[in-house]
Amino acid sequence: MLVDRQRSRQGAVLWIAAFLWADLTCHSKEASLSGKELFSKHCMECHGDRGQGVADEYGKPLIGEWPIEKLVRYVDKTMPDYKPELVKGKDAEAVVRFVFETFYRKPELFRKESKVQLARLTNRQFRQSLSDLFAQFEGQPRLTDPEPGLKAKYYNAEGMNKKKKMQLERIDRLIRFDFGGEAPAKGMNPKKFSIYWEGSLMPRETGWYEFFVRSPNGFALRVNKPDGLPTIDEKVTAGKMRETRAKTFLLGGRPYPLRLEYYKFDDPNASIELSWKPPIGEKEILPTEFLFTTMVTHSFVSKQNLPPDDYSHGYERGIQVDDTWDEAVTFAILEAAEYAGERMDRLARTNDKDVNRREKTIDFAKSFVRFAFREKLSKEELEFFIESRFRDSTPLQSSVEKVVLMALKSPRFLYPEWQALAKEEKDPFVVAGRLALYLWDSIPDKRMHQLIDKNQLHKKWHLEGQANRMLEDPRSKSKFNDFMLHWLELDARELPTKSPKVHSEFTSALAMDLRRSLLRWIEKAVWEDKSDWQEFLRMPKMECNKPIAKYYGVAYPEDQNVSGFVSLDASKLGRNGLHTHPYLLASHSYSEQSSPIHRGVFASRKILGRTLRPPKEAVSFRNADFDPKWTMRQKVTNLTKPANCMSCHDLINATGFTLEGFDSTGRIRKSIAGKPIDLEVEYPDEEGNDRKLKGPADLLELALKSSKPSKSFVEDLCKHLAKQPHSSYDGLKINELTEMLNEKKVSLSSIYMHIALQAATDGFAFKP
Repeated sequence: MLVDRQRSRQGAVLWIAAFLWADLTCHSKEASLSGKELFSKHCMECHGDRGQGVADEYGKPLIGEWPIEKLVRYVDKTMPDYKPELVKGKDAEAVVRFVFETFYRKPELFRKESKVQLARLTNRQFRQSLSDLFAQFEGQPRLTDPEPGLKAKYYNAEGMNKKKKMQLERIDRLIRFDFGGEAPAKGMNPKKFSIYWEGSLMPRETGWYEFFVRSPNGFALRVNKPDGLPTIDEKVTAGKMRETRAKTFLLGGRPYPLRLEYYKFDDPNASIELSWKPPIGEKEILPTEFLFTTMVTHSFVSKQNLPPDDYSHGYERGIQVDDTWDEAVTFAILEAAEYAGERMDRLARTNDKDVNRREKTIDFAKSFVRFAFREKLSKEELEFFIESRFRDSTPLQSSVEKVVLMALKSPRFLYPEWQALAKEEKDPFVVAGRLALYLWDSIPDKRMHQLIDKNQLHKKWHLEGQANRMLEDPRSKSKFNDFMLHWLELDARELPTKSPKVHSEFTSALAMDLRRSLLRWIEKAVWEDKSDWQEFLRMPKMECNKPIAKYYGVAYPEDQNVSGFVSLDASKLGRNGLHTHPYLLASHSYSEQSSPIHRGVFASRKILGRTLRPPKEAVSFRNADFDPKWTMRQKVTNLTKPANCMSCHDLINATGFTLEGFDSTGRIRKSIAGKPIDLEVEYPDEEGNDRKLKGPADLLELALKSSKPSKSFVEDLCKHLAKQPHSSYDGLKINELTEMLNEKKVSLSSIYMHIALQAATDGFAFKP
């Protein structure tokens, strides 16, 4: 029995020894594995055999900008995901050197052949193109020498004659009057009078606008309605105060005619207010900065709601084509066809007494289809789309409606790259169509078609001249402003809101003012001052009105302009660059507290141009999880301390912490909960070196010395303009364009034109 036990123990010892020897041998072999072998064993499952990525694991190619030292530290601490201890020390260094030398810094290995894709018009392009199609015949609305406000004419009234005698003519900046029982002006009858305001309204952003008229008297409001029923119709005097409202859809950056009629007849009191509620914001008296004395022609604007465009690649793409989209577009086109039928005489410049009415109407139809298709029509197309629709037995209005319906439902209109993809050699029609699409989100205007007919759009200087002309058009400004809203991540449909307990003075009205402050400065910097990239990032001036000045504690000059905004030295408001504008800081914060993470993500991506990988899992921030005495910096540091978080949060946290000198509303602060704020951070730069930053000014200087922010900006702008990957165009020279920005050879508005011109002429053979 004892012998058996001894033998059993000896066997167990031998088995354990054998196991340990095998394990040591295994580790010895592991240690001797090359970087390639280690990658195959531990990394290939998630990253692919060539670093190309694996669906449902890590789908993107294994490329990036980290220096080798940082990659080694990261792999040593976190890789592989399932068991980080498998690749440590020298093994981590070996696998990183293999990855680094084989594909990590070689994005060209994963670049797929990219071509311009056939896509439908995006919602913005569809609406803009429809409006501009009819504007070819009714006139493009333009503000010439505009003066802020509305022209007003004050009349005495008698009986049914509302305009018996004009007593006063002037410009009113706002429509907010309370006359009580008095007359509006000397010499006027206080019991019976009328006032007529007219001019233009130019909103900044696209969307649904709600208008309000408040008065105890009679009134009628017309917004972009030249005839027919008014937008708001309350001409009969009520005698008691009432407010009437109406909604209409408007395209941003486009002026619209506005008329307001007002009547008082023996009512005890007289008053009137004109307000609006923009797509983002609250109800307010319609501000002076959006009102102009110039009267413009009206625009056709479809009021049909359209399903949202695809945004999965970070920019709008017209790739979603389903029953919902088709139905919405069909209703919008029916709306356009009905409009064309009702106004066909005006569009064709004829009338029912004109002996040439039919011929003029057919000529209008031919021009309409040509503009919609962006090129001349063949004989077969003229017969199919137009001549076959104008039968003797068919009423002219029905024929016009059929032509418009067929043209706008055609892929030739709805798919703007159709021309380019259908032709082996790009011709002037292709270039003109692309220029209009990339600069205006629209169709070529009459001038472009005339030049093509004269054979004057074949040479390089021809097209450069047209591109410069188109850049000065308000539609280019509108499209660039739309891009800036996206680039600054301001395309959310809500204003930032703050806790009334903590920030009681930060109201929705102040948030609206801050938004306007930022957008007004961008417009001035890009279009008036022609700022370069560096000046844009510096933001030396800030647009400020009285409420902003009061909240942020700065002196407000009395010599304000009619809009209420003045340009102040940004440093006097404690600002050190675009990233410190209070609207951006407030937008990237929580309701009560600042958010270094949100601010850090924004500053890293937009201001510094760094690439951040999406988090593998979302970690929610709950204030209750932390010691209430901790600062936000302590909370974020604790939350993101795991190594797999710090792969990106070493960038995010550092940039976010430099902005902790601003509270959640963007107001300057020196302490949090009685503790001095520490703004100093160690920031890992592009070369992997830790750099000390002591605040937002240092972050700005870092951005100004790097080429990454400008390159990231150019790439984003390319995608936004063309709605295609920039790699789809051989003629787009991203590095050259970036260098032009960095060396101050071009302004921001000019780089916009250069990108559009390079993409539009891609594949086009200029004639000498």
